[in-house]
Amino acid sequence: MITNEIGLNAGKIWTFLNEKGDHSVKDLIKKIKLSTADFYMAVGWLAREGKVNQYEQEGIMMIGLR
Repeated sequence: MITNEIGLNAGKIWTFLNEKGDHSVKDLIKKIKLSTADFYMAVGWLAREGKVNQYEQEGIMMIGLR
């Protein structure tokens, strides 16, 4: 995967979270239809830019925008 695709996937995740709010990792992967590897590369991109928060809620890993 090239860097441009990672950035595009990061944009998809950011847009989804901006419109729908915090979601579990599992739900995000399903709803955005990314492979697990592609999802985590994109989330890493967003985390590096300081745009997402990751937290645990009742044993479920959640992701939301800062």
